[in-house]
Amino acid sequence: MSELSEFITKIDLETLTDSERQYIRSVLPDGEAPELEEVWALMDAAWNEYHCDPEVMDKRISGFYKHPVWLLNGLFIEQHEGSLSHRRDFCEYAASLYPKRVADFGGGYGTLARMIGERCPDTEVHIVEPHPHARAVLLAQQTPNVRYVSELEGEYDMLIATDLFEHVPDPLAMVESTANHLRLHGEYLIANSFWPVIACHLPSTFHFRYSWDKALRAMNLQPGRRVAYGQSFKRIGPVSAMSARAIEKRSKRWFDFIERMPHQLRPITVRLILRAEH
Repeated sequence: MSELSEFITKIDLETLTDSERQYIRSVLPDGEAPELEEVWALMDAAWNEYHCDPEVMDKRISGFYKHPVWLLNGLFIEQHEGSLSHRRDFCEYAASLYPKRVADFGGGYGTLARMIGERCPDTEVHIVEPHPHARAVLLAQQTPNVRYVSELEGEYDMLIATDLFEHVPDPLAMVESTANHLRLHGEYLIANSFWPVIACHLPSTFHFRYSWDKALRAMNLQPGRRVAYGQSFKRIGPVSAMSARAIEKRSKRWFDFIERMPHQLRPITVRLILRAEH
């Protein structure tokens, strides 16, 4: 079988388990780097393998997120120019804020955190990931100011969450629990895709494609600068999900109606429907 030399270095291969090597060889028999759409298709195949139900957060979902396809995704990001370009933009924005402490929540393989750590050597950078891969931990250890942690620790000047909230059943609750670790006037850089790009993007979150900024504004997270495909939010007061539940409720109720409207009419319709109730 191919040693995957075109996609995975020898040292990467040595840190993989037998099952991980077997999986990657099976999906990349020629040893060549996959295309983005191929990675998405493999994620969907793993989702279907576990018979996941997007409305039931049970052990099937847990098994899916431990599947080696997520290791493949991490290795892919390390080489994919589009993914790296976004992360360079996120890194430069983080550096422009001169933060003392940064946390990448749901940071996965740690690529972005390591980039920030190297760019900002005086910044303490945490990667919040409960089950990091051994290779990712080794890579993080090569940058002295970067480390993996199982949960947020204390207060941060900046939080980052990329491609995360579309995977969880209650995004607002997770924003609340994480943003309460953000100092007042600190910034939360969030990048979402509330679209059916892959099966693990929960349909129950799709309505947020129209209401996310307004919901977070109601939670005292003020929308600021656009960064690549993400948005920065500044904490301007106490953060509570309850303050955004009315917006969430209206967003869910009217989502199908908005989707059926002509594209040119959607912006004004959204503004009218999601007008603040408080």
